[in-house]
Amino acid sequence: MKSIFIIGIVIGIVSRVITLKTDRKQYPTEPNMLVSQLVLAIIGSALGAMLVPALIQKSYTSITFLSLAASQFRQVRHSKRKILTDMEDSLLVKRGAGFIEEIALTYEVRSYTCILTALTTSAVYHLSKTELFIGEGGSIFLGAVSGIGLALIFKKLFVRESIGSIAEVIPAKISFDGPLLKVNDVVISNIGLDSSKQRYLEHGLAVEIIPKDGNYINSGIILSPGQRQTIANIAYSRLGIMRTPDEPDFVPILRRNPKNESLVMPYIPIEKDINKFISAVKGTPIIETSRGHNWALKRFNIKQ
Repeated sequence: MKSIFIIGIVIGIVSRVITLKTDRKQYPTEPNMLVSQLVLAIIGSALGAMLVPALIQKSYTSITFLSLAASQFRQVRHSKRKILTDMEDSLLVKRGAGFIEEIALTYEVRSYTCILTALTTSAVYHLSKTELFIGEGGSIFLGAVSGIGLALIFKKLFVRESIGSIAEVIPAKISFDGPLLKVNDVVISNIGLDSSKQRYLEHGLAVEIIPKDGNYINSGIILSPGQRQTIANIAYSRLGIMRTPDEPDFVPILRRNPKNESLVMPYIPIEKDINKFISAVKGTPIIETSRGHNWALKRFNIKQ
């Protein structure tokens, strides 16, 4: 009994570590968050591992503890949202409300994997031993395999689609028409200072994000305000940006190209490398709030 309890906890923690690796790749975070997530993983795994034996012993108060854990995980979501919102003013490129909500929801949902994998490990162990009359070692093995299998399923389910899966990202040209900053003939903003124009021309990069297959659904995703801000923030987190807080001319702005329903984006990274810029844009996760736009046009193609 003690051995399967410990194994259930270990597998629950492993399941969180697996998905945490995915989180950290998509959502840059800090070491302190890693520690807090591991502590929550231990708590959730312990609750999941003890639930089945507690129910066998008719200790129904364990369900109360489980509900308290779920409430705590929801509080983690609210805390994460508040922390990220409070940090917005300190960022040179903001995350935006949509991306913040996506990150907060992710940290809540991922925490439930610890409970479910530990619960599955413990449940399969007890079923194997009491119903199938398999020995102690065999039951532990089946329980562990079931828990790890569920963890791997969660890992696959939680990997989000990225911009690269719905759109082509190609280099674009920065130019000026008087004071107007343009990317592929799409007007971005009014840049009055000659020094700002020179910085764009010398250090700036630009891309065009074109929805694949001329699809209005894909176009609706990339044109969503929340998704646009997410793209800008991911570029900032990967490449940095050559600006200070008092230089509004260099805030990255994504504009719609009405000719093909694409996006164009000028950007001034610390390192001028178009391949890294394209890779950052392609790797931007698609946030849930950007989905569902232009659904009525799913049967139509974008006219070039």
